[in-house]
Amino acid sequence: MFGLKQTLKALFCGALLLASVSAQEEAPATSIPAGLPINVAVEFPNAIEGLVPGLIGGEANKLKISFENLDQSEYKVNLIVGSIFDLQDFTNIRRNLTAYRYGTTIKRENTLILPYTVKVEHPSIEAGLILMADITNKEKEHFTAIVYNGTVSFSEPVQSLLDVQLIFLYVLLAGIFVGLGIFIKDSFKSETKTTKKKPALTAEQRQVAVDNTTVLNDDWIPENHKKSPKAAKVTKRR
Repeated sequence: MFGLKQTLKALFCGALLLASVSAQEEAPATSIPAGLPINVAVEFPNAIEGLVPGLIGGEANKLKISFENLDQSEYKVNLIVGSIFDLQDFTNIRRNLTAYRYGTTIKRENTLILPYTVKVEHPSIEAGLILMADITNKEKEHFTAIVYNGTVSFSEPVQSLLDVQLIFLYVLLAGIFVGLGIFIKDSFKSETKTTKKKPALTAEQRQVAVDNTTVLNDDWIPENHKKSPKAAKVTKRR
């Protein structure tokens, strides 16, 4: 039985050989070995026709890989694996992607669509992407199919409003503004209390105040000073 390590080694060796041939081509290339009557295609998320397929670094980019069986016999997709390489040097592998096991049968004259997720941290530049599938026939013969061999453009993920760090920042700013508002409110209240006018006195209160100010406690005044001096006599001249 063909082991996983041997399968992956065969896939990569075959992929590097085919990539060296198609590295100078602008259009994405697929390669199906002779004797394998299957068409393959890859659908990228949010792809625009005529533009380089885009991938978002650090996020799960869900691809759809279709296998169209043109034969009367059934085939089986065992696994799909890929790698990201330098466009200037196809032998410079930047990242090896996850190998997904399937073991799914492609029925005769039928189409099978399998998901493949590309999640890798990568700077916002263009790079080469190669995807390979290991397929076997009813005689258990292995075929390496190049599902995709072309250029992809990586971009930075879009910041979400629900990001944890942003939420913490929002809460911090909200707390600062609330604290500042409470401080201003308390300061305004204290100023209004000190400058608040006293209520107007009633007629009775005013009379009591007047009486209190006119009545003097003269117990401390000497007796000789309490008597008012006699009025001076005024003589009228004739």
